[in-house]
Amino acid sequence: MLDLIVKGGTVVTASETFKADIGVEGEKISYIAAAGKLDYLVNKNADKGNITKVVDAQGRYVMPGLIEPHMHVMAPFNNTIDILDFYTASICAAFGGVTTFMDFSTTTKEVPVLQAVEERKAEMADSVLDYSVHAKFINAGDSREDLQGTVKKLVEDGIPTFKMFTIYPGVMINDADILKIMKAAKEEGALCGFHAESNAIADFMKQNLLDEGKQDWEFFNKAKPNACEAEAVNRILTFSELLDVPVYFYHLSTKEAVEMVRQAKKRGVKVLAETCGHYLMLTDEKNKGEDGINYLMSPPLRSEEDRIAMWEGLKDGTLSLVTSDNEVFSRKIKEQNLKEDALTNGKIPDFSVPVNGIPGLEERFGLLMIGVNHGIISLNKLVEVSSTNPAKVFGCYPEKGTLEVGSDADIIVVDPERTVPLVRGNLHYPADLDYDFYEGFTSRGWPVCTIRRGEILIEDGRFKGKRKSGRFLKCSLKPRKEA
Repeated sequence: MLDLIVKGGTVVTASETFKADIGVEGEKISYIAAAGKLDYLVNKNADKGNITKVVDAQGRYVMPGLIEPHMHVMAPFNNTIDILDFYTASICAAFGGVTTFMDFSTTTKEVPVLQAVEERKAEMADSVLDYSVHAKFINAGDSREDLQGTVKKLVEDGIPTFKMFTIYPGVMINDADILKIMKAAKEEGALCGFHAESNAIADFMKQNLLDEGKQDWEFFNKAKPNACEAEAVNRILTFSELLDVPVYFYHLSTKEAVEMVRQAKKRGVKVLAETCGHYLMLTDEKNKGEDGINYLMSPPLRSEEDRIAMWEGLKDGTLSLVTSDNEVFSRKIKEQNLKEDALTNGKIPDFSVPVNGIPGLEERFGLLMIGVNHGIISLNKLVEVSSTNPAKVFGCYPEKGTLEVGSDADIIVVDPERTVPLVRGNLHYPADLDYDFYEGFTSRGWPVCTIRRGEILIEDGRFKGKRKSGRFLKCSLKPRKEA
């Protein structure tokens, strides 16, 4: 007998589109069959109280649940913290079609990598969604043996993906340590990812601008020009090519960086990269004026030419993923340090003071759907960059990211005609969020049912998930043995 059947929908995967019914037993997809072929399994044991739940997907798309591999929740930033916890983040994510998400360890000089990973896992256990952790490195440790042991332990524990920053003193890692970690990662089967911006360029440009009295929000972008990202990307690509080790870039935003990755791929460099929804939709024009403070994020928004380059990179495969880089601060929080700073120096505004981060966890599907509706990408590409590629890159495919027999029953049902303006009244962030980041953007097509491992989380506009029902996802980048 089936526990659940998603009936009559159009199944959309990264490579195919076809009509089918999907049958679920327990937590797994057990059947994918032509419409009506599973009816004989429905309510087979109804006399014993076993009733098959049927989700009507007629006239709707059926897709694998989205995977969000790049977000920041409960993340300390400049004496503040964002407004989500992992339970409230689960709610937002599930309404946006996400069934699995991944965050980063809060590694510091006082909290080593392995401890920070365990602390993050404990925090994420409050989630309704399945979850995993990327290990953040800020140094290579005291010895080669210690580093190798740490990397080996992380991989064995199902955490084979790392993150390093080339900017921000406190978390920024030096080049020598980057090379050491890349070498250890290659030997143990891990993937090094990078927030790639040049700290030297950013500091130099920021100070020049402030010395010239250029403090308005729009100068935040000019403090991190395209060269800031391009220099760091080029440096990491050079390291990758030198050591013949794979690398991953988070949140690329510039045409120069995309072209560097494109050319590196052609040379055989093992590089993967993402962009984010805001770089696909917004430009630096948003930073002008009084409300420009709402649009501060790192890397910053870019030009229209850069925005178009992000779409082109997705279409030709140079960019493999679209993520949210979600870290939600209210305007009140963003202005908090600004007001405190004004008490001491009387300067307001000052682009260098506010925390920067933006929402996007719930909106990501809608932003990509806008691309579909404008004919920029296909529905299959949407699935590829938001579900299948995240699963493949971060080591949980085909358990996640696809609709196949034996895969987890992580399924979303999408009403292609439902229109959703991407504003607070239609989203599920806490009431503390006091501005509309994507005002003026409307998605035609929206998830109306979200299923995680066979359990319905969203149905009829209601959240049905249970706190702490998410499960830690043990990932592996090693080739899986064929059955």
